[in-house]
Amino acid sequence: MLVTKNAAELCALLVNELYGQLPSRIVAALLARGRSNVRDLVLYTSLNPAQVRHGLALVIQHNLVFYHTDHETTITTYEANPQASYHLVRVGKILDIIDRKYGAMAKNIANDLLMLGHVEISQLVRYHRLKHSRNKGAINGDRDRGHDLENGDVDDAEDPFDDDSLYVNGNGNGIPDDVKPIEADEVYDTLAQLIAAGVVESVSTTMLQAPQDLRTSVEQDCMKEFPNGIRGAKVTSEFDMMVKSQLKAIGAERATIKRKLQDSALYEPSNIKRRKLTNGGMSNGFAGDSGGSILRDESSTVVRLNFDKCLVELRNQKLIDHAEDFVGETTAQVFAALLASLCRKVYRCQHDQYTIMTEEEEETYFAGVRVTTEEVFDHLCPTVDVSTGIGTASEDDIDIRFAERIRKYPPQVQGSHLNGTLEGDEVLGSDDEDYDRAGERLKEAHVNGHRHGSITQNGTKSNGDHSGEGQSSRSEQMRQMRQHLLILAEAKQQFVRHCGQNEWTVDFGPLMQQLRYAELDTMIEDNFGRHGLRLTRILREKGKLDDKTLPAMALMRKPDVHVKMAEMEMAGFLEVQEVPRDNNRAANRTMFFWFFDESRTLKRVLDNAYKSMVRSLERLEVERYKKKNVFAVADRKDVQGKEEEMLRGDVYNEYLEYLDIEKKLLSQVSKLDDLVSIFQDF
Repeated sequence: MLVTKNAAELCALLVNELYGQLPSRIVAALLARGRSNVRDLVLYTSLNPAQVRHGLALVIQHNLVFYHTDHETTITTYEANPQASYHLVRVGKILDIIDRKYGAMAKNIANDLLMLGHVEISQLVRYHRLKHSRNKGAINGDRDRGHDLENGDVDDAEDPFDDDSLYVNGNGNGIPDDVKPIEADEVYDTLAQLIAAGVVESVSTTMLQAPQDLRTSVEQDCMKEFPNGIRGAKVTSEFDMMVKSQLKAIGAERATIKRKLQDSALYEPSNIKRRKLTNGGMSNGFAGDSGGSILRDESSTVVRLNFDKCLVELRNQKLIDHAEDFVGETTAQVFAALLASLCRKVYRCQHDQYTIMTEEEEETYFAGVRVTTEEVFDHLCPTVDVSTGIGTASEDDIDIRFAERIRKYPPQVQGSHLNGTLEGDEVLGSDDEDYDRAGERLKEAHVNGHRHGSITQNGTKSNGDHSGEGQSSRSEQMRQMRQHLLILAEAKQQFVRHCGQNEWTVDFGPLMQQLRYAELDTMIEDNFGRHGLRLTRILREKGKLDDKTLPAMALMRKPDVHVKMAEMEMAGFLEVQEVPRDNNRAANRTMFFWFFDESRTLKRVLDNAYKSMVRSLERLEVERYKKKNVFAVADRKDVQGKEEEMLRGDVYNEYLEYLDIEKKLLSQVSKLDDLVSIFQDF
């Protein structure tokens, strides 16, 4: 896979940061040289064959490298996986969102998977119990400096399954007498929860190959069924159907355990709400008795962390934060419940021609995912007071047909704005199916039913009961929650689309495109001012414009437009096309058309972000080298977690100085990763 020079350097630095120098040198060589065998890697890396094979085993186990064996020549070649290498920069964000959504034990299991790579379930459970039971009182560590798995190195020479070798996020002390060891059933249940949610996935041999190689091998196997070749539309269609069916079978094989766990009532709304009420933070598994027993029967299955699903969770969090800025906290929490309900069937943010999907994934990808109001309400946290965050209005001021209108098709992005297509909006008054009657039914139930306190039409209540007990209370809360959903649907950003009778969905494509434009506009305004942003928006909406038309549309002087356009062209945000009127190609006989190339601009912005991240990580290495004498003392096991007590005053001050520098550099890398996520991964 081709990547830019800065992206290749960044991937190598990230691998070196977490897994050490040996795998970093192999990944860097594969990114620079492309697909190679062991002999080529020995030449490129200046390592002996034993070291290369050891490093390849490590990077394959962490999915940083794909391999492919040619059945005719029996030669195995290796290819870097730059996406998996770049995902390492998001380790801290992934662990944080897993901690908030699934609990501390789930976070520790994900941390163990990041350290071990793909591993059998039985070994993972044993490793987790061994390491975290020892330091359960300090499970997140007492160290402030990020040299653990989240930001630091892993010592390859130590055996992770040795009782006295490695201390995960701890301080190396013995377990206190009052701390009970972690039960195996508890680990199995939490792991079952993560597998059912898609955060952890089972590993098959086909997942260790590049998607292009896997599709090519499937096509070669299918070619054997057509000895006369593939000619004609009918034979080509049969061949494509055979390849598609085999790829679906591969996808179904990967999701076998996940399907078993999902069928065991892991996603029952009553379980979800009860878990939230009792635990508050979803600390342990909610799979009940069946989830752990299923995994015990499949203890030899190999699992790993699913970064695709983790990206979906990160995208949801980004959209929730974005919605909170426009519609308020309560409505954003309703939006979070909608996303949680939708993303049960959303497995990755982006698809390409090599993505292997099951029939269910393919159906949801092409047809979209819809959820009902009841499903959203079942995923809403009971502590959210849906009666707040909505203004008051009289019944005469609300047009129920307009408020409840249904959009069957997603909006189209035009320039910097979202506009609904003519096919998307039902024509009001054309028939009786152009709006959702569920709003009227809930309104009638509210008027004729029992009310707890004074409640207005738009869902604001003065002293209502939010305990959720009783049918009248549930219907009233559901009616108020629908008001928040309608606010999200009517917002300018169109966070939610009312797509059917009592059905809702989120159009991730147009919504993320709007986020990209917002980030680009902010970047352009910071660098080129309001005039540069005005010119960019005009070109984005109108397309190519000549240098004579643009000043009149922008209401700017022609010399000012030329200076600003030249400045933005040099920075790579705008492009110019020269069209000569005759063969002489004289400047006064040439038309200059300015235009905004979005794809080229995003590529340049991404490359600049990679370069900045590389420089930040390189600076961090320089600072560590300057403080190597301090770390020689601070890295001792008897000092870790007790730096202030054990270190001398001047040494401790240097240690704090480094922590401050590290925090600033890693914060800058995290902010740049947010841009990369919006522009490329989400």
